[in-house]
Amino acid sequence: MRRRVGEVILMLSFHTANKRQGNCLSRRAMLRVGGLSALGLGLAERLVATSHGGSGVSKRGHAKSVIFVTLYGGPPQTETFDMKPDAPVEARGPFKPIATANPGVQICEYLPRLAKLAKRYTLARSFSHADTAHAASLYTHLTGWPHRLNNQNSPASPLDYPHYGGVVSLLKPPRGRVPACAIVGGQILPQFGGIGQTGGFLGELHAPWVLQKTARRQLLSQAGVPRVRIDGRRNLVQTLQATRRALEGDRNVASFTTAQQRALQLLDAKGFVQAFDHDRESPQVRDAYGRFPLGQNMLSARRLVEVGVPVVQVSDIPPGGEQHWDLHYANIFDRLKNPLLPRLDQSVAALLEDLEQRGLLDETLVIVGGEFGRTPWIDHLTDPPQGGRQHWPNCYSMLLAGGGIRAGEVFGKSDELSAYPAAQKVGPWDLGATLLHLAGVDPQAVVTDRAGQLRRICRGSVIQELL
Repeated sequence: MRRRVGEVILMLSFHTANKRQGNCLSRRAMLRVGGLSALGLGLAERLVATSHGGSGVSKRGHAKSVIFVTLYGGPPQTETFDMKPDAPVEARGPFKPIATANPGVQICEYLPRLAKLAKRYTLARSFSHADTAHAASLYTHLTGWPHRLNNQNSPASPLDYPHYGGVVSLLKPPRGRVPACAIVGGQILPQFGGIGQTGGFLGELHAPWVLQKTARRQLLSQAGVPRVRIDGRRNLVQTLQATRRALEGDRNVASFTTAQQRALQLLDAKGFVQAFDHDRESPQVRDAYGRFPLGQNMLSARRLVEVGVPVVQVSDIPPGGEQHWDLHYANIFDRLKNPLLPRLDQSVAALLEDLEQRGLLDETLVIVGGEFGRTPWIDHLTDPPQGGRQHWPNCYSMLLAGGGIRAGEVFGKSDELSAYPAAQKVGPWDLGATLLHLAGVDPQAVVTDRAGQLRRICRGSVIQELL
């Protein structure tokens, strides 16, 4: 029997008894998936099936966009959202808790603006996993899957699971020419290939856009390129595509034409380019967010949401190789007091208030947190003692707001030291399932990787208590 060009037969079967078992599925049921992508890309970039035989789109999606604020390095839960004022002095540190607008809930004294906004978000205090390495934990934080090399700082691989934005790109792509996912503030851990921030086994087409300061300037400089020049560049790419068909097996050619096509789409998306032109904002708005990288990146995130980008990662990373949130050393409390906590307080509060004033908070999921927490004791055990707090994935906190999340609540509970969850323990994969569900993507969707192997996009469960 002859099949149309681009039509592929997939044999699928689904294990439904235990959603936490292995992610590889046997082949049973038949689904027909047809059509070639515009670039003639590989299998993983054009095929998708779900356990319900559907498109991978969830029937219930409250969030049109997701802003994922990643505090790289691991902020201490005991100096942010889960303070323990009655713990021994060697555990609790010098900071004091303050009351919030939510009766009975306290957070750190250096987060006063967020304290006043406590009825607009929920604190989750019982996240937990088992990986202490930055790279592997960041991968888990941004993909919802444990890294295959646990507790190691390994480079990104084509075998990796995709960033959440890559999943949205495949299963629920945005309308128009905006990318499905943009990373503002820079790619985290570029020395490891931006682990967790790639398209992984879905391929380059579904990788997030990474926008550095230089990229922002380049985008703005191209905003006025005449249409005739853009069309000329597109014709050039079409010529390259014809050449690519003659060199089908050359992966370098495929990657080149894909990258060029994506670049042309951006030049055509005026709203996307203009989202980085902060001169269009009033000085008062820019001041409200803060004239520092995290604040201005939060402003970019809001502007990207306004033009329809579904997933925006805001990277809070050291601008010049400084210690930042990776607070191992004796200057931990000085660093937190100035500038880390005040800048976090100002920028997140400004984002929540701005989204609410513009009527966007209910349809924008905001997540704030790091890849793990920090030890519930101040380090005096190493030789010599470092005086800070070390990596601690066993219990940490996240702030969640908007997009279908309950407001003014606390989910989960830690023990008396914030060392381990005492109630409602969840993992980053459960956060991932919740994020995808709220974004309108079925967390149980199944896709094919480059080798034709079937993969579930998520191993976690939706945290229903947050909804």
